[in-house]
Amino acid sequence: MTTPRFLTRTALAVTAAVLPLAAQTPLFNDAPAFGGSKVFSEGISPLGNPARFDRASAGWYLTYVDGDQRAQDNRSLFQDTTSGDAAVVTAALGKLKDAPWVQRTRAYGIAGTRDATSFGFTREEFHTATAQPDLDPAHLSSGSALQNNASYVDGRRAIVNRVHFGGGALTSGTAAGFNLRVEQWSLGVKTPYLNQLPPGVYTFAPGGAFPFRYAADELALGQSGTDRKSLMVALDAGFTTELAQGLRVGVMVDQLNGKRLWDVTMNPQYRGALQLDLGANTQLTLESDINSTMRMPFPVKQQSSSASLRYQVSPSVVFLLGGERRKIGDASVTRLGVTLQMRTARMFLAVGFQAGQDKPLKGATLMVN
Repeated sequence: MTTPRFLTRTALAVTAAVLPLAAQTPLFNDAPAFGGSKVFSEGISPLGNPARFDRASAGWYLTYVDGDQRAQDNRSLFQDTTSGDAAVVTAALGKLKDAPWVQRTRAYGIAGTRDATSFGFTREEFHTATAQPDLDPAHLSSGSALQNNASYVDGRRAIVNRVHFGGGALTSGTAAGFNLRVEQWSLGVKTPYLNQLPPGVYTFAPGGAFPFRYAADELALGQSGTDRKSLMVALDAGFTTELAQGLRVGVMVDQLNGKRLWDVTMNPQYRGALQLDLGANTQLTLESDINSTMRMPFPVKQQSSSASLRYQVSPSVVFLLGGERRKIGDASVTRLGVTLQMRTARMFLAVGFQAGQDKPLKGATLMVN
């Protein structure tokens, strides 16, 4: 029998080889962020593959997700921009170019599954901060030069309330499905300068601290207003088929109809996956977005890839372990995620987290039939 140690080594090796990964809230612990798969999902999440909706047991599912996802060393670099040392500030601004973003997520919802159909309501709340460093050599390296530095942070608060309805079915090893999402988006934007002052009056004082209390990412993440609202409809589709015993492939597309929300153009995004049985109790899944496109709330293109192992510990316990590489613009980061599922005839419980800095992303799902 495959051992957990072997599974861990395999997951880490596969993770190191995966390509760049797109933003998706892991609603219902059903996504790569928590060690699972999007194309070969558990059939619960409205953001997963609708061809898998017949996989989930009939019942009502509740979900809660909370935590941060950041580019590598993003928080410490933001903190360094508050230093009174010109050299420290200059170095931090240069490195922020390659690690500019942070996303804080809170989400909850309810979904019902019955007879290969899924329906429900979910709400996601995002706070994001993206550094826009001014790297003009004339605006760096000394206190007098930093007085003219125009570095700022694009801080956004976005909320989406979503109603979805979809269905999928498996016949002779081949499954297909669709999902219709109706979403109301709200957005607020704040662009604080790294010292909360406009360009030209950057009051850098050698040997002294900048005149504010918090790092710029916390100022941006504190954005609370949402003065813009829009309603959109999205159509998703998916397909899986078994090529041979223990070998499956799948494809899906989300936002098939395309949509522009303010400065974010959300074109269709295609994703492909290969799943292989590694014995009676273990499945390995490799998947990747085929194209890159924008997704709310970041106005830059995103792409993702992931690798995951699904290990059936016993008839009632499943262990998911995986890694994903997330690329937003030119900056990317690799994270590991894990989920533990416990099932009975009338109950389903899943708890998981994604390893990361500051406030790791974590989630829980409960189903009562």
